[in-house]
Amino acid sequence: MENQANVTVILTVWKRNHLREQIEALLSQSTPPAHIWVIQCMQHLSIKHILKDYPQVKYFQSDEDLKYFSRFSIGIHVRSEFTWILDDDIIPSAIWIEKCISTCRKYNAIVSSNGRIIPKDDFYPEKVKGIGYTSSYFIGDSVHRDSVNRCDADTVIDFPCSSYFFKTEWLRYFWGIWPLTLETAEDIHFAASCRILGNIPVVVPRQQTKFDSGNIRPDYSLDEHASWMRGGFAEARSEVIKYFVVEKGWKPLLW
Repeated sequence: MENQANVTVILTVWKRNHLREQIEALLSQSTPPAHIWVIQCMQHLSIKHILKDYPQVKYFQSDEDLKYFSRFSIGIHVRSEFTWILDDDIIPSAIWIEKCISTCRKYNAIVSSNGRIIPKDDFYPEKVKGIGYTSSYFIGDSVHRDSVNRCDADTVIDFPCSSYFFKTEWLRYFWGIWPLTLETAEDIHFAASCRILGNIPVVVPRQQTKFDSGNIRPDYSLDEHASWMRGGFAEARSEVIKYFVVEKGWKPLLW
């Protein structure tokens, strides 16, 4: 395929059935990825019939639930300049990879369509605290169920959510600090370790419409499989923030 980007995309499949839509969105990119890898932990869904229609897609399957960090383990084997890891609820616009490449190079940064800024001295940044909180600290999120990820200007944040576009070589920073837990908070771990070891920031690019948004179906994250809806979500992630701030010297932007 002409004009392929030097990008490997790592998709994960758990219990959401959006794989075909994701693959089609990737193949329709203005600069489509050179490689698409699909990781399926357990077999809650039947997807092999879908993959038969896309022989160029590589398939990895595990009978163990390796959870969120497995994607970054598989990423060690990527040989392209860039890697894009995305959750099973992300559908990008057709120019998103092109935008990620230019943003990554411009800022030497991890790129995501949305993410978080941590308020000063707040170890529970994902617990909403009053009117205007989300507009100040939840960057790039959709404003209502039928919206898309939007951001008025390129914005540096503390950690990304749901998708992670980066230079593959930065995985050395990810594994340069051993995770406090393998159960959750791979997004916080990635951002903090890259900032500490490589001074690598995280940027949410400017997104105005569904034609340049990094996620045109944020409503997919509102189903019963959403991890942020589970009990103890914010508490477990706060421990990871404390680990990096207190023990590893991470300094969030507003601290």
